[in-house]
Amino acid sequence: MTDRRLIEAAFPLKQASLDSVHEKNVRHGHVSTLHVWPARRPLAAARAALIAALLPDPGTPEARRRALERMAGRVVETVERKRVGGRVVEKVKEETVGGILHWGRENGPELDRFRREIREAHGGRAPRVLDPFAGGGAIPLEAMRLGCEATAVDINPVAWFLLKCTLDYPRRLAGRARPLPAFAREDAAFMEAFLKAKGFKGAGLRTMLERLGHGLGHGGGDVQLDALPGDDPTLDAGLAWHVRAWGRRVLARARKALAARYPTYAEYAPLEPGGSFEARPPRLLETDANGDPVLAPLNAGFDEARLKDPRNPRWTPKPTVATLWARTVACKNCRAAVPLLKTRWLCRKDNKRVLLTMEPDREGGGVVFGVQADAPRNGGNAAQRRENDRRLGAGTMSRAGATCPCCGAVIAMEDIRLEGRVGRLGAALTAVVVDGPKGKEYRSPEKAERQAAEVPREALETLYADIPFGLPEEPLPDGGALGFRVTLYGFDRWSTLFTDRQLLALGTFARELRRCAGEMDDYPDEWREAVMACLAPSISRLADRGSTLATWTNDRDTIRSTFARFALPIVWDFAESCPLADTTGGFVQAVEWIARVLEHVQDATADAPKARALNRSAIEARPEQFDAIVTDPPYYDAIPYSDLMDFFHVWLRRALYGLSDEIDSAFAAPLGPKWDRGAGDGELIDDASRFGGDKAASKRNYEDGMARAFGACHRVLKPEGRLVVVFANKSPDAWETLAAALIRAGFVVDGSWPIQTEMQNRQRSLASAALASSVWLVCRKRPAPARPGWDAAVLAEMRENIARQLRDFWDAGIRGPDFVWAAT
Repeated sequence: MTDRRLIEAAFPLKQASLDSVHEKNVRHGHVSTLHVWPARRPLAAARAALIAALLPDPGTPEARRRALERMAGRVVETVERKRVGGRVVEKVKEETVGGILHWGRENGPELDRFRREIREAHGGRAPRVLDPFAGGGAIPLEAMRLGCEATAVDINPVAWFLLKCTLDYPRRLAGRARPLPAFAREDAAFMEAFLKAKGFKGAGLRTMLERLGHGLGHGGGDVQLDALPGDDPTLDAGLAWHVRAWGRRVLARARKALAARYPTYAEYAPLEPGGSFEARPPRLLETDANGDPVLAPLNAGFDEARLKDPRNPRWTPKPTVATLWARTVACKNCRAAVPLLKTRWLCRKDNKRVLLTMEPDREGGGVVFGVQADAPRNGGNAAQRRENDRRLGAGTMSRAGATCPCCGAVIAMEDIRLEGRVGRLGAALTAVVVDGPKGKEYRSPEKAERQAAEVPREALETLYADIPFGLPEEPLPDGGALGFRVTLYGFDRWSTLFTDRQLLALGTFARELRRCAGEMDDYPDEWREAVMACLAPSISRLADRGSTLATWTNDRDTIRSTFARFALPIVWDFAESCPLADTTGGFVQAVEWIARVLEHVQDATADAPKARALNRSAIEARPEQFDAIVTDPPYYDAIPYSDLMDFFHVWLRRALYGLSDEIDSAFAAPLGPKWDRGAGDGELIDDASRFGGDKAASKRNYEDGMARAFGACHRVLKPEGRLVVVFANKSPDAWETLAAALIRAGFVVDGSWPIQTEMQNRQRSLASAALASSVWLVCRKRPAPARPGWDAAVLAEMRENIARQLRDFWDAGIRGPDFVWAAT
């Protein structure tokens, strides 16, 4: 191989950026939807960087152009037409055509060709790639897709577990199948979906369902079909379908236990729009033995003919999607329970405007909530309408504190914090969101719904007595920790971030998941471990949408997750999901997201060499040598990875305990590892709260730790190998610290490419000059005689290079802080 790599001479910057941003819109099947992990790198960017770092520079501009086009395709312009305000507006968009970076185009002949070229460039063998800060696993997954031997390392147990679910279990069982469990074959809906996925349809599908004992036959007659034997290979399924099957088992049992806590109501309405009917309050549905709502008793007394009459009003079930809450604090003046609301808008769309109303309750000592549909739209131009909407939907909260809607007194923010720290913040149920025939609908809560949310403490204690480690009472980091503000208001243990009903639901699902592991006696050990481990992220997904830090998005009619951004600020008005519903925040969807990721990952890794996922420190020494090291290390002081991921650590630890010795060892500690001063090892971030508020000591520790981590990379990287480091930060201190660590470790930066990886509509970028790109630094080992220092010739060369790079980056659409830092 020539000494120079393709990534040091050329890179498809614009194509990689376009496809990386597009990838953020991808949902089902993408590895990022398996489980939350902060700041994952797009697969397109990782794939491009790996190919370019592993292949030699072809040597000429034309050969480079051909290689980049094969990899990333060409950029073309398309015209998008949208109707806005009664007129058609055209918008020119850029997108890629061809290549293997765009989502959905990653497989095919060109991928196979790149695999062969990479092997040939490394002497006919699979190159060895290391990621010592593997996190969510995007980089090692792409290394496996390209036919490399991938080693993924992370010190955090949650990250390591995600690596196992991404790189290990799916690949280990790729191409293998075994019979579905008997209970799955008895589930008509499940088997219909399974057989459709296998390609059955029409008469063939009906015949198969009938042989399984489902369906109504061929329209009568005495036709008898032979039953499908349990060992028929048609009923053999891969990992994803076994995860789906056992997920339905968990849900069925949890529904029986939790049905009374999540009541379903029916509403009295005509069968056709505009029909007249007597207004009646919603009616609570009964549940059957499986916990499913039963409609039949509500329509008793009507014969079938009358039920089919479109003029006949009837009760229509409307499952609950979410219940909306506001934290409360006692007014010091009138003692009313003041709801802490940022806004009273429940839905604010062009065609649907729903407002929460409040009236003082003189007898109850608080407020009475109502729901106003078709809220008025006032104002002339857009700015006036926005201002009027702001006033119309104003809540009780401001930067100064809260205003009591009963007496007008202002409660200072510091008083609210004090009330929280002594445990006197309450919560009031404000509205219920239901799934109607035409989408989400809003109504006031019923008495039974308020009662259902009140879970006796004894019920929680009984439930968690059967779950390892009991209630998640592990402490949150103190109030000075990076990204944490909830502790300032008295939320000092992980359990306090959930309502009692949410704790009951999460504990019930964890208990039922653990119960399944003991029922898989006929499964080989590797299958049992893989199925149960890959099902466990469903608990994390429930927690993410089912905490008191999840909010309702009034412009999208859905629940925004706890980790809308990677911090845990206080949330005043929160949304509680319904885990039994087939909607956002429900267990059904959680399992389906996981299964689709497993199917994609198995396709990507089926032919890959064996990969390793190691729960170790990046500083730890290793005996082997690697052809390339590509990694995305912690971003200085941007994200407190371990503190945030403890949100999931406490739940995964309870759900997974006893599944394997390896998992028990990884989750042995109550919380994920932080920096250990005594051992001189641990998580590497710049967080002064871990050093008694000493910012200089925290910065010095981060630089020393990163230098040691890069030093470990230097020792295991082959002389001709390359280190590619992904970094993103607006702070000069962060870049200075990273550069110093690389120099101390013996590396020199040989190239840098700012790949745009973030959409501009994410929550962080809407209110700040957030970075849109991550800079991929290409490093090689510095020659032994070289010494650091400054020279006039070096400065002159820097000026020339920076000017050239700035022009290239501008042409590729790179702007903002990334534009300057990457060139420098």
